[in-house]
Order: sequence, then structure tokens, then C-alpha cells
Amino acid sequence: MRAGLIGLVGAAILVLVGGVLASTAGLLLVAGASGAGIGLALAGAAVAPPDLGHDRTPVRRATAVRLAVVTACAAVLLGALGTWLVAIREGGVLGPLEYLWTTFGPFVPAELAVAAIAAAWGARTGPVVR
Repeated sequence: MRAGLIGLVGAAILVLVGGVLASTAGLLLVAGASGAGIGLALAGAAVAPPDLGHDRTPVRRATAVRLAVVTACAAVLLGALGTWLVAIREGGVLGPLEYLWTTFGPFVPAELAVAAIAAAWGARTGPVVR
């Protein structure tokens, strides 16, 4: 639940920076921070919960890592789609792939790579506990 919310917030910030502000400054930072947050949030699924009446079985760490990477990449792709929709709303006529490559070049693939690496790191390092 928290990982999905972190992903949505990360995607919204990517749309704000890339689409509304039309800037590349900070895109990689946002992708990395949201990827790491997603990974850290999902790392909790790989550990047994404290005995508080829960009977949840922890998942394998590798499963948590894969889920974190997929979620982080989905957040970046959602942000890229949102950025393209902002451009269409402003009168753009290019398709999503043409627009993103023409406007941002290799930034979107770089965002995917940074988010995936950060998510894998977070899922392997975590969990963050209160």
C-alpha cells in the first residue's frame, strides 16, 4: 500500500518537473528517490511482522526486490505518460514515444535504470521500521 502511494507521488512529481515545468533538472533525482522509497517500503514484506496478532508469512527477499523494481519502473512510465499528456493538452501532436525521445532524449530510459537500481537497493537494504 505504501509503495504504491510512493510510486504515485513520484510519478506526479515527474509530471510536474518534466511536463509542467518543462525541465530535466531533477528528473533522475526524483526517479531515484521514489525507487528507493518503494524498495524500502516493500522490504517489509520480506520480514516476519512483530507478534501483534498478525499471521502474515513473509515473502522471499528476491520476490520483494522484483516487486519493488516493477513498481518503480511502472511509476516512471506513469510519469512519462503523464508528461506526454501535458504536452498533448498544450497542443502537441507527437505520439508518446516520439515526444519523449525528441524532448528528453535518453532521460526516460535513464530514469527507468535509476529507479530500478534504487528500488533493488531499497528492497535489499530495508525494511525501515518505526
